[in-house]
Amino acid sequence: MHENLLAGKLNSLDSAFALIPRTGHVVASMAAAEPGLFFEHLHEHAQSHQGLRVHCANPTKSYACFSDTRHSENFHFNVMFLTSAVRNAQGHNLLHYVPQHLSRWAPNLIRKNEIDVFWGTCSLPNEKGFVSLGVNACYEPDILRKAKSVILEVNPNMPVVYGDTFVPIEDVDLFLMNQRPLPICQSELPEDQDRMIAIHISELVPNGSTIQLGIGGIPNAVGECLTHRKNLGIHTELFTESMKTLYEHGVVNGSCKTLWPRKMVATFVYGSESLYQFVAENPAVELHPASIINDPNRICRNHKMISINTAVEIDITGQVCSESVGHRELSGVGGATDTHTGAQRSEGGRGIIALRSMTPDGKASKICFELKPGAKVSISRNDVDTVVTEYGVAELIGLSVAERAKALISIAHPSVREQLQFDARRAGYI
Repeated sequence: MHENLLAGKLNSLDSAFALIPRTGHVVASMAAAEPGLFFEHLHEHAQSHQGLRVHCANPTKSYACFSDTRHSENFHFNVMFLTSAVRNAQGHNLLHYVPQHLSRWAPNLIRKNEIDVFWGTCSLPNEKGFVSLGVNACYEPDILRKAKSVILEVNPNMPVVYGDTFVPIEDVDLFLMNQRPLPICQSELPEDQDRMIAIHISELVPNGSTIQLGIGGIPNAVGECLTHRKNLGIHTELFTESMKTLYEHGVVNGSCKTLWPRKMVATFVYGSESLYQFVAENPAVELHPASIINDPNRICRNHKMISINTAVEIDITGQVCSESVGHRELSGVGGATDTHTGAQRSEGGRGIIALRSMTPDGKASKICFELKPGAKVSISRNDVDTVVTEYGVAELIGLSVAERAKALISIAHPSVREQLQFDARRAGYI
């Protein structure tokens, strides 16, 4: 039946690649909406697409087009957020990270580039003549509307999600069928340190707050610790398992939200199959572009907006690195700065940076005298708000360098506090 609804636009993979100019520019959808057919077969078209530029984010696999250096002269990949699948390929004349805030991904792409093809994933069509982009509206709707050609992989496993995800069939040039299971993101189980951090954070989240959480052990632990709160709302870039759990516990109802009251709004969903089932045709969930959701000028309009992000390390003056270990790029800034700065401008809001006091191997302090050489500053010390470790809370807004150094040293691991104090005195900070 869907073949009839697609108005004769269902075609072959070769026809899809034929729509791409030889030295064209393709923007591909990301995460659970990643177009598998495009990435799985791109390397087979290396000779016919020399000089092809591709923008993407959050690659779920190390596809051949990423890992085979023989294609370095054919394909030029710009990745807006790195994952473990492609991290080691970054900077080797094949794949390059683009530093920019999540709220600017689509506007910057549109401003700097002509987009020949948007290649994404969608749901089965409905009888009204629409498909849904499903679990992703991060940059996809904005880019799709500006692309010269649109190719969508129709996946029966892609849920229909409300918000700015619907695309008229007439706006799509070519459809492909792809029934692969959606990529999933395993939920990281919190450890004891994460739970200690989460307890501190939960005391900073009053009833009626609107929250933004990331992904990982600490955010998941925060979700566990908020089950005693009331009337919370969700305004976040990534909709996660912990938010689903809070909603199912009756903690999240959005009754006090300033923007999109009683709606949980996000830019994309990435998690388990049960999470995808939860958001499917759920009127409580809406997805909108990051150019809207992550806009700090909109975030701050939520009263009691609490943003919780993690970090790799922070120096004792308040510089936050969340995207690299020294020169080695790990991920990207994503929406960390967007949400952190937006939240602290909110009436009753707060931007929280949460991190364990020590690295997983216990060999280095994450609160340090100075960032590692080459470390990328994701949130400047001028914008830092509240920092939390398992040893407590440091509220840094309005503090002098001396005061914030003392505050951060007080929540560092006890084994490094004396050395941090010595280094701070030697530098004249205190």
